[in-house]
Amino acid sequence: MRKTILSIAAMAAFGVAAQQLPNAGFEGNWIDCCPWTSLTENLPLKDGLSFGVEIFGLQPEGWTISNVLGVVSEKDGGGYGALGTTEVSKRIAGNNSETAVALSNNHNPVMTTQIVPAYITLGKSWATNGMNLSSFSIINKDGGTFGGMSFANRPDALVFDYMLTPGEKGLQKATALVYAWKGSWSQAEVPGNNSMDDTNVKVTMTDRDRNILGMETSQGGAVTHSDDAELIAKSLAYIETETSTWASYTLPIEYLTASTPEKINVILAANDYFDSENIVEGNTLSLDNVRFVYYSRLEGIKANGNVIEGFEADKYEYSVNGAAPAASEIEAIVLGSGKSAKTDVKVDGNIVTITVSNDNGEDVDGKTNHIYTLTFSGAEAGKTYNGYLNIEMNGGLLSENQPTSIIITETGADKCTFVLPDLALDLGYGPQSLGKIEVPDVTITESNGVKTYTGKVDGMKLLGGAIVADVVVNGTIDAADKVAMNIDVMWSGIPINVTFTSDKAGIDDITADDNAAAEYYRLDGVKVIGQPSTGIYIRRQGNKVTKVIVK
Repeated sequence: MRKTILSIAAMAAFGVAAQQLPNAGFEGNWIDCCPWTSLTENLPLKDGLSFGVEIFGLQPEGWTISNVLGVVSEKDGGGYGALGTTEVSKRIAGNNSETAVALSNNHNPVMTTQIVPAYITLGKSWATNGMNLSSFSIINKDGGTFGGMSFANRPDALVFDYMLTPGEKGLQKATALVYAWKGSWSQAEVPGNNSMDDTNVKVTMTDRDRNILGMETSQGGAVTHSDDAELIAKSLAYIETETSTWASYTLPIEYLTASTPEKINVILAANDYFDSENIVEGNTLSLDNVRFVYYSRLEGIKANGNVIEGFEADKYEYSVNGAAPAASEIEAIVLGSGKSAKTDVKVDGNIVTITVSNDNGEDVDGKTNHIYTLTFSGAEAGKTYNGYLNIEMNGGLLSENQPTSIIITETGADKCTFVLPDLALDLGYGPQSLGKIEVPDVTITESNGVKTYTGKVDGMKLLGGAIVADVVVNGTIDAADKVAMNIDVMWSGIPINVTFTSDKAGIDDITADDNAAAEYYRLDGVKVIGQPSTGIYIRRQGNKVTKVIVK
């Protein structure tokens, strides 16, 4: 077995930054296969081979197919021979191409009850078992993959074309596995060859699949790892649908940490890779165009904290009601777990364009960038109410009788969207715009000609995302369009109490109105029973609403 190393020519072809799988379409070189065993790995070279065992079969360069040598023994005159060599692949025509690989579980020609699992990997495949000579039965069976390919990127998915056809005893699910890591794992005393007894040659195996994935092993000793060892990504899926025509499969890669990998491995098997006891002979997984993809598309878009409805990753044009937000109010959520794509947002009038690009490689359609366009309909629809804003925080009055307006857009018989176009605070350095307060799905109830409004938004982004707050709207509009509205903003545990009224709020002592009984409300909208204590309140007397300070 040749060690899996990308050649200089292959690296030049794929590029250093845009890392890709070697020989992805299997149209490149196919090389002689001589499977690895612990018995033969350190034997001297002979006739240009790694040892004197005869090679058999071919495999695509850069990949390893799980052919096995069987029982290896020394031959008279030098070199080694193998009893029970088993080949589990063949070269076939591809999906609109000349070459693909077909993996078929195959029996050992010497012991036909032993079915060799067929799989292809970037690492080295290996298999081991011993023999109980008294019962002539297999013992200490194990195998899998160790090692992988040097890799320092975060692809979003593994994509390949496949056919899956059953063996004589039915269909067995196929396996697709990707994992990436840094550092290394070592397991001592791993038997790595097949034997006619129980005297297998044991080695210290580096980066065994089960060790990296945190799985138990049936053979081998203590497992250790380097201080920096870290499993960074893992995705395991099964293909269970039979197809005799080429189909496409996408395996999203799930990243467990934000680290950059050092190594990666791909295993594609015509069986349940982690169940070597139940292999269906003849079950065949054919593969072509195996490649990593790097998404340059989006998972979703938010405009000023509101989700763009009807979004699809492959739909690039949208019409949106309302005025176009600032670029800082657009949140573009990149597709995939790799998160290596970059976004650029531009606003030109009522049109927002979001360009998504990925320098690491191509998306599934072969492109490295995609552009989304949002066309906004214009100014906010609905009814505008002019009035005054008062803002209080931590017991202090930050803004008094600031002229502004709100917009109420009714969206149903008892629903509306509440908009405060600009919430501005002056903390001693001049007015600072925090952005637009927009609360959709506000509930409207009406009694005696007075409409009451209640609504809430959690996690609203203000100041370009620097502030994330929960916003509660509570208030009334009477038959004469007089507004008394509380907009309570809770930011990191700090309450910012905002009131909007049609008339200027007056700061004075409590006085009675001869024409109507006065009602007092706290700034959070709760009605005060009895006389209010010291503090700031909203006083409603008839149709007149004022803000008062009780001393």
